[in-house]
Amino acid sequence: MALESTSNLLDLSHTAPCRIRLVDCKSVVEHGLLRVVDFAEFPTIAYAAISYPWRGVSINPSDTIDSAFSVRGAEHADPVGVDALRSACAAALGLSCAYLWVDRLSIIQTNKTDKTWQIRNMYKVYRSCRVCVVLAGGLRRLVRLDEETPWIHRSWTLQEVLAPPSTVVLIHWKLGPGRASSGGISTPVSVEEAVPDASAYIPLPLVLQVCTTGTLSFTSTPSAPHLTRSTMVKACIFSALQQDAPRADEIPFWQPQRRIFSPNVVAVAVALDDVLVASDPEIRSYAVWQSALMRTSSRPVDMVLSIMGLFGVELDPGGFHENDRRGATVALAQAILAAGGCASWMGAAFRLDPDQCLSTFPQFPRTSVAGAALVRTKEGIREVSQLVGPVYPIQDALVPLPRGRMDAEGYVTFTAKGVPLVEVLDTPGPDHPQPSEVFQALDGSRWRIRDDSPSSPTDKTSVNTYAILLGWFHKYHPGASPANGETILVIIAQQHLRQPVRFHIRSFLTLRASHKPQVLRWPDCEFCVGGPDPLAEGKSTAVAKEEHLVETYVDRDAPWPRMPWSKPIVTAEDEAVRKARWAAPQQVLERHWHQD
Repeated sequence: MALESTSNLLDLSHTAPCRIRLVDCKSVVEHGLLRVVDFAEFPTIAYAAISYPWRGVSINPSDTIDSAFSVRGAEHADPVGVDALRSACAAALGLSCAYLWVDRLSIIQTNKTDKTWQIRNMYKVYRSCRVCVVLAGGLRRLVRLDEETPWIHRSWTLQEVLAPPSTVVLIHWKLGPGRASSGGISTPVSVEEAVPDASAYIPLPLVLQVCTTGTLSFTSTPSAPHLTRSTMVKACIFSALQQDAPRADEIPFWQPQRRIFSPNVVAVAVALDDVLVASDPEIRSYAVWQSALMRTSSRPVDMVLSIMGLFGVELDPGGFHENDRRGATVALAQAILAAGGCASWMGAAFRLDPDQCLSTFPQFPRTSVAGAALVRTKEGIREVSQLVGPVYPIQDALVPLPRGRMDAEGYVTFTAKGVPLVEVLDTPGPDHPQPSEVFQALDGSRWRIRDDSPSSPTDKTSVNTYAILLGWFHKYHPGASPANGETILVIIAQQHLRQPVRFHIRSFLTLRASHKPQVLRWPDCEFCVGGPDPLAEGKSTAVAKEEHLVETYVDRDAPWPRMPWSKPIVTAEDEAVRKARWAAPQQVLERHWHQD
């Protein structure tokens, strides 16, 4: 098919289903012809795979867009821009790949049999490619580094960048080739042009870092010594505007502030961090669950199907209704534990309320065809990424994440350190002094450890609430040691069935690192946790009293209080914010870049 026409509609229904189809990159770049080649067997040739959102960024009036075409069965998605496809093929050729896999052109959109077969083989498609090319703004047009995109919110894009051996981000770029780093943190890497003075590609790990800190440090490759350019470019292709309005004392006050250290960006960066994953493989699994919770899809079940391959699990997509996210989640969790994996989903979003039907998981966000993952809280509808902290477990520092088995109802049986708790109902005051060891959970409830000898949770006369040690967690920062911002995470589990003894997760609490010797003395007990929370309807009264409670050991991102005479504490986040506010928009730089 020729790419010059503006009224093309590609129809793949005449091709045989259950085959791998690849775009011939040389035909697109050199001849302007779209040639799709199908393979009866899985291809062994070098090919690149595309990762993109079906509904990407809008077209600006100032954009110069060449022709585009649609695909039969996917007319509801953005059309495929010829310029974007040509740049993607040029990038693939530059990365030594003669072919390109892109689901819009490689799956028969009108054939359910082919779709099901392709979904079951999706992980293999991306794992077997030589490189994945991210088009964060979609297939309609390429975006600049300083444009916000929906890519980080889409469910399938997580697997698409974790499965391949390497991944690059293809962007609109007119600053030429050069070297780039994340605001001076990382070792500089190459920025390679795909189409000169039009597009370039940058390794994904670097783009994640620059979106975490908000800036890209770029130095052009000079054609002559006097033509060298160095600058700081705004980077928000995977992040968003800060919700709060800038203060008058922020300099420069006219620059809108981007979200720094956004958890949905950090989660992908952690999962791709070879150093962290090599030191503790469970960090990657935890980051995958955390990232998946902050994503969305038009079909809730895709939130599970899109990550199953990352755990080495293959579920039958036809075995679940498109809205059966819980059923697919139980099936995936069962398979992970049966294969010897850990319950790495526990605590992945401990600031969210536990799911009322599957309490070892947080409440499942609302999914949609576009936009971010949202949940209902007592403050109203919130974006999940605003409630997930960028913290990750270190199993060698305390205890590994739980391992065990899950039954068909979603109950996980595992062994962990735990002690019985007693709820403290009196509000501290003159008539009710604050006990010495009272801990406040994230739901506002207050607890202390029972003074008598701990009872086994399998004893019929056992107390009905336990503190269960989950592990040692740290706050992530790119380029920094993983051992900073430590906290100990504890599950508060309440008994609701006695035959057998079963618990549901009520909330979580965090302890300081100084409590490590104490929690290590807790005895090992067997727990059966999961299932519905019969007290869920009564939680609203506890929330109403939360503002009157006195905090003791609640985890917050704010620094420790300073004495009036102490010097201000400048954190890594402070430095990143300062640099990000002075970085220049890419569009402004491109307008003046080559002027002497």
